[in-house]
Amino acid sequence: MMQTTMSRCLLVAGLLLAAGGAHTTDTTTATPQAITLGGIIHSDSDDTLAFTPDGNTVFFDRSEGKRKTIMVSRKVDGRWSQPEVASFSGHWFDQDPVMAPDGSYLLFDSDRPPPPGGKPLTQDYFVGGHAPGSNLWRVERQGDGWGRPVWLGAVVNNDAFVDFASIAADGSLYFIRWDRQARVMHTWRAAWRNGHYLPPVRAGLGDPTISTHDPAVAPDQSFIVFDYGKTKGGLGRLCIAFRDGDHWGKPIDLGDTANKDMPWGSHIAPDGHSVYFTGQSGIWRLDLQPWLRRHAAGAAASM
Repeated sequence: MMQTTMSRCLLVAGLLLAAGGAHTTDTTTATPQAITLGGIIHSDSDDTLAFTPDGNTVFFDRSEGKRKTIMVSRKVDGRWSQPEVASFSGHWFDQDPVMAPDGSYLLFDSDRPPPPGGKPLTQDYFVGGHAPGSNLWRVERQGDGWGRPVWLGAVVNNDAFVDFASIAADGSLYFIRWDRQARVMHTWRAAWRNGHYLPPVRAGLGDPTISTHDPAVAPDQSFIVFDYGKTKGGLGRLCIAFRDGDHWGKPIDLGDTANKDMPWGSHIAPDGHSVYFTGQSGIWRLDLQPWLRRHAAGAAASM
């Protein structure tokens, strides 16, 4: 997935610090399954699958040159339709769609300017010059279609690079943003209260000196999957962390089998126990039940 890999790398290259063995050692393993959705997925350009709760509609972004566009496909009589440009995309650099757990709205990243008629957002954090900026936008489900994109607001979008959202069932929002003070990429959490987002706080994943990115939080916030640190030629190791009271436990590396394709862009599947992610050679689905069962057994044993 060379085009997609390069696009993602350009947005985060230079933001992530090299990190060594800060994850918990674990022997649990599972084998990722390649996902093509009947051949509609292009392995060299497509990224970040986001399904509606019934699993019958999928959104993803597609790279073409220096552009990214959000596409949509629907399952009809058991077969996926040819992807079309989503009604809310097609003009700006749009990527990383994510579905609310109840399917009532969708979020995505875009360089589109918040004031109509303005210039596209840009950011210059990565090594080598400017790249498309990124703020979060929301579109509401309207019958069988979708409404107009709405900027998520300045409380969340308080930087030119606010990227890759994940949504909990209570509306809490997880996303990544460069931490200027720590000089690493951090995952942030903005709680949803009384119809608005509270100011974001660092989610507290792993060592605060190590970059985290592309969070995929379970609807009940009992676990979260994310990329941790930076590997040679890649954007980090895919890890899982479990909720431990009011904080997250130590990151658990998901193993060499899950990480062999240099994964990024995780989203929780509608079944609640699998994750879709993108790699250099395609899109993959990983069943997390071995780790979920191991964690549940450990919690039961400690009671």
